[in-house]
Amino acid sequence: MSEAHDIGQTQVAAAPGTGAEARLWLVLAAQRRRLGMQARRLLARSTVEMQMLALRGVPDLRLEWLRRLSHAALLAQGAESWTGTIGRHRVHRYAFTGRGNGPAVLLLHGLGGSADLMAQLVAPLLDVAPRLVLLELPGHGRSPAPAGGPLSAIEYGDVVTAVLDRMHDDYGNVAVVGSSLGGALALHAAHARPDKVAGVVGLNPAGADLSEAALELLPSSFEDERVGAAHMAQLLFHRTPWLFWLIARDLARSWATPTVQRILDDARANVARSLGSEVLRNIRAPVLILWGEKDRLLPASSVEDFRRNVPGAKVEIVARCGHIPQLERPAYTRRRVSEFISGLSSGREEAAANSSR
Repeated sequence: MSEAHDIGQTQVAAAPGTGAEARLWLVLAAQRRRLGMQARRLLARSTVEMQMLALRGVPDLRLEWLRRLSHAALLAQGAESWTGTIGRHRVHRYAFTGRGNGPAVLLLHGLGGSADLMAQLVAPLLDVAPRLVLLELPGHGRSPAPAGGPLSAIEYGDVVTAVLDRMHDDYGNVAVVGSSLGGALALHAAHARPDKVAGVVGLNPAGADLSEAALELLPSSFEDERVGAAHMAQLLFHRTPWLFWLIARDLARSWATPTVQRILDDARANVARSLGSEVLRNIRAPVLILWGEKDRLLPASSVEDFRRNVPGAKVEIVARCGHIPQLERPAYTRRRVSEFISGLSSGREEAAANSSR
């Protein structure tokens, strides 16, 4: 089953007693029933033209609906929801108190995303980590848009390191798990705070070198929402989850927002296009990279870039998977992330040993 199905099941469990959110889930479930088998078969076809045709009969739902449902589901699992100022910016984050003795874990979503894209990793990591934080970058999810306009990748990096500093003060070394842009920010954090990062997991992370040819494949915006929806499905997935199609046109609209365009414009202008080989070579924390072999958003050359430049990195290719392993291969991704973080030291043991000397 797809990750979208797993999210849906979590939201069903969270629905009782959540009022508006419960009604939203019922609407969403009804829309799935309306998405008939014939439309699903057409949407599963590989051509953009066939997908555009099928989208004529698919409801056009808003991303905000799913984010409200995800919010309710996370709260039902025991998440603390907090908005405050970190690193000179207002941000929202969810936090869980875990049962594990390993390092605390910081989860980072990708460009234009929100915490719900990382929510499937919560349950297994609660048995590993004493603290689990899902950060929403400024201008994403429930985090307010920055007053001065959209942030650059470097400014997002400053926010992440500020959160990391706070977590380290309370819980010792932190494992950072990031998807896409969040993966690049996780690698940057390991470089910027080598004494505070226990390890890094990158899920199809950005940050490797991008050629002009690779940049040309990234769309700037879409004049037609159905074209955009089909195009995004091609870029992101090997086998597109049914839930994606219900919000696909809104995702295509969000691609044109200033928040997304700032990062793309910077990359096209060769500003923070990649982390650079010097940054990658200076990372000393253990690194695991899970790379969906069917990713069409980021170039396959990224795999060799990480293998060549990140010392000792474990790079694993995830078969039958696109740009978002935690959505297309959720069980495998959960297992590998949990196993990797279980093998890391929190730094507390070392600190305790040093203090006893």
